[in-house]
Amino acid sequence: MSTDTLTDVTAGATTGETAPAADGTRSEGWGIAYASVALLVLGVFAAYGFNAAENARAEAESAACHVMASTWPMYATAYAGLLATLAATALAGRRLLQPLRPRGPVQMAGMALPAALLLLVLQGVIVWTLHQPTGGPVDCLG
Repeated sequence: MSTDTLTDVTAGATTGETAPAADGTRSEGWGIAYASVALLVLGVFAAYGFNAAENARAEAESAACHVMASTWPMYATAYAGLLATLAATALAGRRLLQPLRPRGPVQMAGMALPAALLLLVLQGVIVWTLHQPTGGPVDCLG
């Protein structure tokens, strides 16, 4: 038994054949590669959502003339983005650890992994800043 059959999720434990998909084609690893890219996109949208929620809180602080606590949408988008990006990183890494056939999913995962790692650093910074104490007084003169 070769190590290729042990690491290939779609392959049987004793044969080198991959199981055909429902439509009769063989989908060797595309599902994992597509899932990693989809989760990466969700992580980007969550970072944008956090930015929008943070801007809304800043506008509410200016209108109320006092410092306000972080809102639940800020926490939800920060942690959802962190989890989605972490899952994208894990799936892209998993696809790269599988046998290198066919090249398409491997190349897609190879491009998604560095982007996911950079986004993971950004999401970590977002969660870190979320738990930092709020700044000084709010300027109410304008």
